[in-house]
Amino acid sequence: MKQFLTYLFSLVALTLALLYCCDFLYTQVYINATPRNKLQYIIETENENFDVVFLGSSRVANHIDTELFENLSNKKTINLGVEGAGLNDNLLQLKLLIAKNTVKTIYLQIDTNFESENPSNIVISEAMPFISNPIVKNHVKKYFNNFNKLTYIPFYRYAINDPKIGFREFFLSLINKKPRIAPSNGFAPKFGNRTPLRGHNLPITIKQENSVLNEFIEICKKNEIQLLLYTSPYCSSTNNLNYFEKLTLKIPGLINYSKGFNDTLFFNCGHLNNKGAQEFTNLLYITTKNKLISDAKK
Repeated sequence: MKQFLTYLFSLVALTLALLYCCDFLYTQVYINATPRNKLQYIIETENENFDVVFLGSSRVANHIDTELFENLSNKKTINLGVEGAGLNDNLLQLKLLIAKNTVKTIYLQIDTNFESENPSNIVISEAMPFISNPIVKNHVKKYFNNFNKLTYIPFYRYAINDPKIGFREFFLSLINKKPRIAPSNGFAPKFGNRTPLRGHNLPITIKQENSVLNEFIEICKKNEIQLLLYTSPYCSSTNNLNYFEKLTLKIPGLINYSKGFNDTLFFNCGHLNNKGAQEFTNLLYITTKNKLISDAKK
C-alpha cells in the first residue's frame, strides 16, 4: 500500500510539474513571439500615436482598406477589426490600446453586435495567455465562473482553448511564423462574389441598451477620444433591414451605411469584396472627413 501511495504521489507530482512547465513555456512564447493576432499586437505596441483606429468584427477587417484611408486622410490609421469579435472584445482592445498609446479618433462598427454584451473569441481565447496582465484580468474575471481555474490551474486555459491557442498556434508562435495579414495594417480583403447571395435575417426586436457600448463611450469621453459609430453595408436580400432605423433611434449619431451598395460589391451578404471595400472606405472617408481631428499625420 505504501509503495502504491508513493507511486501515486509521484505520478501526481510529475503531472503537476509537467503542467506548470507547459503553462510557463506557452505563456513565455506568446508574450515574446512576433504577434500573430491583433490582441498580441496591441499588447506589444507602446508609445504610438494613432490618428484613426477602426474597431469591430470581420465587417471591419474585410471592409476598411487601411492604406487607402491613410492616403486619403493623411492620418496614421490602423484596422483592428477581428473576425468573430463583439463589442465586449472591442472594449478590451480599447482598454489595452490606450494604456500605452494615444488615439485621436475611433471608428466603431455597430450592427447586430448591439444585441450582445458577452465576450467572444478574443476575450474567451486570445486573451488567455495574458491573463496576468492587470487590464486583461480585470476585464475578463466578471464574465467567467471558472476564472479561478483559468488563473490558478496550470495549463487549464490552454487546454480548453486548444483550437485557438493550442499546440499548432504555440508552434507557429515559437518559430515566429508571421500571419497572413500583418496586424500593423489589419485589412483582410475578400475576393470574388458568391452568387446568389443569401440574405441575413436581422433581429426583429432591439435591445433596450448595451452596457458594454455605454462603457466604451464613457472611456472615450474620459480620454478625449473622438468616437464615430457606423454600420457597414448588407446585401439587398437581407431581411429586416429596418432594424437599423430602430438602431439609429437608440444610438444618436450612428452613421447608417447598411443600404445602397450593389450586390456585385459583396463577397457574401454581410461582407464586401475587395472592390466593395475600396468603395466603402472611400465613402466613409468622404462622408466623415469633416469630423476628423485636423492634425496631420506625424
